[in-house]
Amino acid sequence: MNRQQRERLSQFQGITGADSGVATRCLEAAGWSVEGAIDMYYSNGMHLAAGGRSSGPRLDRDAIHRLFLRYKEADEELVGVEGISQLCADLGVEPDDIVVLVLSWHFGAEAMCEYSRKEFEEGMAGLGCDSIDKLKAKLPQLRAELQDPAKFRQIYQFAYRFSREKGQKIVPLDVALAMWDLLVPPSRWQHVEAWKDFLRTHHKRAVSRDTWNQLLDFVLNTAPDFSNYDDSGAWPYLLDEFVELMRKQAADGSAAMQQDG
Repeated sequence: MNRQQRERLSQFQGITGADSGVATRCLEAAGWSVEGAIDMYYSNGMHLAAGGRSSGPRLDRDAIHRLFLRYKEADEELVGVEGISQLCADLGVEPDDIVVLVLSWHFGAEAMCEYSRKEFEEGMAGLGCDSIDKLKAKLPQLRAELQDPAKFRQIYQFAYRFSREKGQKIVPLDVALAMWDLLVPPSRWQHVEAWKDFLRTHHKRAVSRDTWNQLLDFVLNTAPDFSNYDDSGAWPYLLDEFVELMRKQAADGSAAMQQDG
């Protein structure tokens, strides 16, 4: 069982309360679709065969679809900017709240500011929510996922794909900077403002996926004073230049303090 399958197993069990054996059989039979496995679990009476151990009622698929109809664009089969703004208002969060990014990750959204019908309905089902009240109650759990290192990495990597404009392979600099504001605030990395200033001054171009992904490894593994940074390592050249600049600024600052002393 690979990591994605283990995550779907955990998700299925969290929604249904089924034991791992039953959960695995349902997921395998449904081709590892959480939505399909949940339908199979309830429609085939497996929750009753399991001794009624289900932790919650069957999801109301019609209610989920009605929610989609409530938020969708009038002339398109998707939830657009206005619909997402209304969804956020109903949830009591701002559209730029990081929890909306986590929600979009759960939905498997392919583009920013829109959810297809499949993304919305399968995402809601995967979260075990068929009402706004249930989704609102789930928000603290979604926020907590940002503190899980493995899930945070997945959300961080998802954010790059999610942030690309349609038809583009890389993320514009201003969008990448805004995403770093959400995902890597100063409380997570003390040099984030210096990094953003460096990019604005020295890079001034879109951010590649390699730079995006490796920055997280850099943040997690590099000492605050960059003392363990390997200049000969396989880091993107931008990180090499950033570390060189930061070391130079630190050396200049130290020399100035010695002169003042």
